[in-house]
Amino acid sequence: MNVRPESDETLVKRLLPNVNRDARDRASAWREWYTRIGEIAVLGFIRAKNDTAEQDADILQEAMLTAFLEIERGRYQPRVGIPFTAYVKGIARNKIREARRRNQRLVPLDDTPEHVLESPHPQLETVIERREARDALQAGLSTLPSSRRDVLEGYLNGNSTTEIAE
Repeated sequence: MNVRPESDETLVKRLLPNVNRDARDRASAWREWYTRIGEIAVLGFIRAKNDTAEQDADILQEAMLTAFLEIERGRYQPRVGIPFTAYVKGIARNKIREARRRNQRLVPLDDTPEHVLESPHPQLETVIERREARDALQAGLSTLPSSRRDVLEGYLNGNSTTEIAE
């Protein structure tokens, strides 16, 4: 089932430099897409997601400029079932994240309360590093013969030498 009208797909194809070699027509297609579809859809998305001090219109303009440059550089590849507007909304989401990072209040470590530094919850980076190490270990274990893998798994599980030998 085709969710988007054919005219929208045709319009998006006109935006692509590898499909449409005419730069003036691409610019015209951008204006048409922006006024007919893009501004309303992307700005609505930004208004719903933007919890930063950045103005919604500024994020919209940054997202549109980035989308335009990415497409002109040939970095956008249309995908079946994924509308072009979703691609631009993804860029807008990243612009909102960038705004959050810019507006974060940084506190020197000397001024940080001790209870914050001694949190029982691991940092996200630590969790990701542990997951990557576990995945690498599992990948390595899968290459071992089953008898050696059983010995190593027993050791890693904390079994005694006697238990492993049995």
